[in-house]
Amino acid sequence: MNKINANLKGFLSILVVAWMVVACSPVTPTPVQVPATEIPSVQPTATALPVASPTMDLSKLPVIANPSLLGFDMLDFKNGWGYTDTNLVRTEDGGVTWVDITPSGLSSLGYSASVYFLDPLSGWVVTAAQDFVNGTLYYTTDGGFNWTSLSVPFSGGQIDFINASTGFILVGRGAAAGSSAVDVYSTSDGGKSWTAVYVMQAGAGDNVNTLPFGGQKSGFAFLDSSNGWVGGSIPMDGFIYLYATSNGGHTWAKQTVNPPAGFETAMTEVGTPKFFSGTDGYLPVRLMKDSSTFDFFTTHDGGVTWSSTKPIAGDGKYSIVSKEDIIVWDGGQYLHVSHDAGLSWNSILTNVNVVDTLMKFDFVDALTGWMLTGDATNHYIFYKTVDGGATWTVLIP
Repeated sequence: MNKINANLKGFLSILVVAWMVVACSPVTPTPVQVPATEIPSVQPTATALPVASPTMDLSKLPVIANPSLLGFDMLDFKNGWGYTDTNLVRTEDGGVTWVDITPSGLSSLGYSASVYFLDPLSGWVVTAAQDFVNGTLYYTTDGGFNWTSLSVPFSGGQIDFINASTGFILVGRGAAAGSSAVDVYSTSDGGKSWTAVYVMQAGAGDNVNTLPFGGQKSGFAFLDSSNGWVGGSIPMDGFIYLYATSNGGHTWAKQTVNPPAGFETAMTEVGTPKFFSGTDGYLPVRLMKDSSTFDFFTTHDGGVTWSSTKPIAGDGKYSIVSKEDIIVWDGGQYLHVSHDAGLSWNSILTNVNVVDTLMKFDFVDALTGWMLTGDATNHYIFYKTVDGGATWTVLIP
C-alpha cells in the first residue's frame, strides 16, 4: 500500500501542473510518401527474401546466452521477441533459448527504440536519427533472418499493425507540462512507404475533429484500417481521455466513457484498447483516487460504446489474455485473476515478491505467462509460469 500511495502521489504531483490548452485544428492532410530507399549495408530487400515459414531454423543464427532483456513480448506458447541495450532477440522455445536477430547496421536499441512484431514472421523496428526528428525503420517478413531498412520522417512512436500490410504509428512531436503533440502515419505496403494522415498544428485551438495538444497520450490501437483510438490522461476529475477515428486517422473525436460509480472524481489513465474480434474488446482504465484501481471496460459493438465491469485494485501492470481472462498484479505478491471478462475476481498468492522490481508480465493463456523484473542495479530476471502465476521459474537469472 505504501508503494501504491507513493506512486499515486507522484502521479498527482505531475497532473496538478498547469497544462496548456494550445493545439490543433483539423487539417486536410497532404500525403507524404516516404520511399523505401535501400541502404547498401542491409541484407536483401523484401522481394529477394526466402519463402517465409514460422518454422525457419533459428539454429542458424547466433545464440545469446542469458540476454539482459529490457523488454519482451510473447506471441504464443513458443514464439516471442525481446530487446537489450544492443540486440534484438527471438525465441521459439518459450524463452529458454534466444538468438540474435539484430538488423545489420543497428548497434543501439534500449528504451529509445520502437519495436513491434505482429506474428513470428512480421516485425518492425524504428530508431532515431541524431536530430531525433527523423529515423530509420527496419522491417522483416521472415522472423528476423533478413531485414530491409529505409529512412522515415519520424524517430519512433507507438506502432500498431492490423495485418502484415496495414499499420499505423503515433509519433510524438514534443511535450509540455501535461500536454503532448502527436502525428499519425500509416502504411499499406508493410512499411515500405508511409503517409502522414494526421499532422497536429499547435496554436490553432482544440476542435472536435482533432486530437488535443492537452493531455499525455499513452494508448494507441486500430481495429481495422478505418477505426482506431488514442487514450491517455489529463488532470481533470472523472475525465476518461479517449479519442476515436473512423477514417483511418485523418480526423478524431472525443469518445464519451463514464467512470464507474464511486470514481466520479478519480484521476484516470487510459491504456491501449485490445480486441479479440471485430466486435469484442477491452479498454483498460486506471482509476486513481485513494489508491490505484483498474476497470476493464468492455465493448461488443466494435468500440462504439464501452461498459464498466468490476474495478479491481492494481498497481499498474496487467495482462489481457483472452475474451474471458484478465490478470492484474497487485504490486507485491498477489495476482488478481478474472475468468469472466472482469465481472468477478479471485486472488493468487505467488512464490515471488516483485514489489519495486516488476517491469512487465505477459500471459498467452490462463496458465502460461512470463515476467521481467529489474532492480536499481540494472539486474534483470526473466521468469515463466505454467500454473496461472502461482509458481514462477527463472529462465534468465
